[in-house]
Amino acid sequence: MRRSGAGAQPEQPSTGRLRQPSVLLVAGLASLANGAALVVHIIGGLPLGPLLAIIWSIAALAIAAMALSGGPMVRARLIRTVSVGLVVGLVATLLYDATKAGLSVLDPSPYDPFETTRVFGRILIGTDASPTAITVVGWGFHLLNGSTFAIAFAALFARGGRIGLLPGLAMGIGWGIFLETFQLILYPGWLSIGFLDEFRRISFLSHIVFGAILGLFVPAGLRWSDRRMRRTNGGER
Repeated sequence: MRRSGAGAQPEQPSTGRLRQPSVLLVAGLASLANGAALVVHIIGGLPLGPLLAIIWSIAALAIAAMALSGGPMVRARLIRTVSVGLVVGLVATLLYDATKAGLSVLDPSPYDPFETTRVFGRILIGTDASPTAITVVGWGFHLLNGSTFAIAFAALFARGGRIGLLPGLAMGIGWGIFLETFQLILYPGWLSIGFLDEFRRISFLSHIVFGAILGLFVPAGLRWSDRRMRRTNGGER
């Protein structure tokens, strides 16, 4: 029989609840696997394909281990965070590309902001592959980059949706500028970009759009997901 009163032991908080921040931290850092592999490839010259396989394997094992030890609540939160980040990330990446396309039309220089996607394709499957295959693989890698950066933002900065409109927008734009800074440091030398001013201008504005979309819609998506879960759980009682 459980004792009550002064001698009763205080109730311990749910371990799943305690581990949610840790799991999201691991998931957020693991979601940067694509970016980490690309940085190592650019700086160290190691082949990108094997780097992706190794880093993603470590990331997946880390996420799985944390999720399995965290309980149902933690796993549910992780799935919602990844799902919202993935969906919003795909939309944000497409709008990022639409912004680049629009700005490049307005710019009179022959700079092609989408050459990088073809570079990704050639690196991953080789220059002997067909142009169509190179384009598909390059765009796939590019879209995966955007989606995983969005998942990282959702896990590391969105606070489960408990963030206001303006702070969320500022956080998202800050994340976009952070990603842009890495690109400005690494890409010009790696790709031997000739139209540097055009590259900087188009890339910077496009990352602002990308970050703004994340800052506005990732927290909103997480709040919607939580409300939906509560309604579902309430209906099951």
